[in-house]
Amino acid sequence: MLLNTDPPGMSHPVATLVIVLTSSIRLSCLAAPPNAPWVEFVAGAEPSGCVAVYYSDRLSRLAVREVTRPADNKSDPNIETGTFGLFSTCERDMRAGVRKRGVTRLFFLSSHGGQSRALTGYYDLGWWAYGRLEGRSADVCLAARALRFIESPVPLTDLPPASRKALNSGFRTTKYVDEQVTAELVDVLESRPDATAAYIAEVDRLERFSLHYTGFRCWHRTEPFSWDAAGHLVSAEPPLKTTRTIGNSSPTGRWRCRDCTNELTNQSRLKECPHCHHVGTLEPAA
Repeated sequence: MLLNTDPPGMSHPVATLVIVLTSSIRLSCLAAPPNAPWVEFVAGAEPSGCVAVYYSDRLSRLAVREVTRPADNKSDPNIETGTFGLFSTCERDMRAGVRKRGVTRLFFLSSHGGQSRALTGYYDLGWWAYGRLEGRSADVCLAARALRFIESPVPLTDLPPASRKALNSGFRTTKYVDEQVTAELVDVLESRPDATAAYIAEVDRLERFSLHYTGFRCWHRTEPFSWDAAGHLVSAEPPLKTTRTIGNSSPTGRWRCRDCTNELTNQSRLKECPHCHHVGTLEPAA
């Protein structure tokens, strides 16, 4: 069954589960759903889903996100908080589209262990909030009401006919799917044992491994991702719309903070500067 994330008196038990596994994480009730500025998801007229592809970590037997990717550590899907796009700048247009369409099922595919793409898990989306990145499209952060990941990803060739046809169509990173495919993918994942707790523990293990060899768990962070670190990343108001949108990659692989002027090396743009922690201030360095 899905990991239930809405028991009485708890603002987000996904984070509570992490407390059991990694006692260094502290839950900040003011930052997590269902508290403001998080808004409850309103489902669209027809049940539908969205599929997102992510990089998995080659150092793990489980298909967790690629925590140890050199100079480009991945933070999504951020299963320890049950969020997507809260800590990262990834798939901005998809996140805005999911909220606008009222898509409440976000499915995940990954090519793990040298295999072809396979179904690994999904979020049952419950809330959204505005992030603080300026740009042409809104910076929308997504949070799950419940989530489920499985130990053995299901190859696309083993999916039911409608899902197999839809997901073998050659899309790059995201794709919307209809009601039938959504129902099929949910059934496939529900029919297999839930390994979400093992995924969360594995992310923690990989980040501690990275901390030991590089001095950082992820990017320039020494602490795990948690709701304590999320409060300044969301807002009740949409970010300023501008005609200028900074891309997620830098030609030089370096970024400069326009506030504190520090520079860092990373393939992808980070949502906040790891030095001053200001949001949206990183720009490609010449």
